[in-house]
Amino acid sequence: MIIVKTDSFSTPARLALYINENNIKRENILTITDGARGLTIFFYGDSEVEEITHGLFS
Repeated sequence: MIIVKTDSFSTPARLALYINENNIKRENILTITDGARGLTIFFYGDSEVEEITHGLFS
């Protein structure tokens, strides 16, 4: 099942690494926001797949 997923990152480099390592397609990215927690990505992904994460606390 395809669901909306999210993760937060402290730097653009970590966000880019996450997108590349998890092969997230451009058409599946809903938005990337820049706020107090850093960069947050919202994207469509398979609910049964757990992404490799390099998020805010890695």
